[in-house]
Amino acid sequence: MIAEHRVLTTGQLTALAFGNVITARHRLALLVRIGVLRRFRPLREVGSAPWHYVLGPVGAALLGAEDRDERKWAPQVRADRQLALERSQRLAHMIGANWFFVSLAAHARTGVGQLRQWQGERATAEYLYDQARMAAWELEVSPHPDGLGIWAEAGTDIVFLLEYDTGSEHLPQLASKLERYAHLASNNMAFQVPILFSFLTPRREQSARRALDRHPGSSVLQIATAAFDPAVTCPAGPVWMPLRGWAGRPMRLIELDQVLPDPWRQARERDERERQERERDLAQARARQHGPQASSAGVAPAGDAYGPYRPLHADPTEKEAPNANDSPRLAHRPERG
Repeated sequence: MIAEHRVLTTGQLTALAFGNVITARHRLALLVRIGVLRRFRPLREVGSAPWHYVLGPVGAALLGAEDRDERKWAPQVRADRQLALERSQRLAHMIGANWFFVSLAAHARTGVGQLRQWQGERATAEYLYDQARMAAWELEVSPHPDGLGIWAEAGTDIVFLLEYDTGSEHLPQLASKLERYAHLASNNMAFQVPILFSFLTPRREQSARRALDRHPGSSVLQIATAAFDPAVTCPAGPVWMPLRGWAGRPMRLIELDQVLPDPWRQARERDERERQERERDLAQARARQHGPQASSAGVAPAGDAYGPYRPLHADPTEKEAPNANDSPRLAHRPERG
């Protein structure tokens, strides 16, 4: 988990894997002593920051042996990179974006809902873009969401891209992201899923909503906004307002699917209807040809043609998408376009 998302705090790890903070501190201190993890506290002008945990050399070696690639995680434990991360101006942004998904995962631990997918910024970019074929400048100007998630609740689910805002960007710069999002959405279904803009204050959210609404790209994208601190408030709650097409109360995360439909679900439902029609036609043809006793022989058993739910997959023979506790990479890319 820490290796995939680079840095997590004591509070985040407690919410993800422990019953209380005392147990978490003891276990994490032990992992630091044996070299599985390293930790640091960024400097604050007032008060002290919580411990921030990153991958340690022993942890990198263990993961490398598990992946059969000793060099895979080695760059993460270089002292210069970890020092740069400790002093990075984006550290607070990374921690805030991680809190968004940590809050969902902690909410799921109570038995309400399931975080089926959590990908950080790097893994999301690897999924969205064919980086081997893209020029460096093209990749640089393309939007880089802060995460990709799949939240399931009450028998349905929603796939989303996260744009976590700390208020450091000027509003025109924030709104300009929609131009590239809209261009990519025109020929890539991965960009047609809801884009969630998460802000820290209601004032920032209202100003951003006006800027986003004025941009032409917002007319072809599925956008929702909210203002809350994910370290305090769970994103699964009634905090979301679609940018267009809704003027009622704030919606829960799973309710956004009513206004911002999942393109993959629509494709799956269409394919399922076609499958059922084919099976019915086949059964009727055999009944006419061989009589009523053969009407049920050789007919494929009823059920989901796709088997268990496979988010973001078009091929039903592909492997099921990994759980949020596993590697956050999707097992396969859907066919673009």
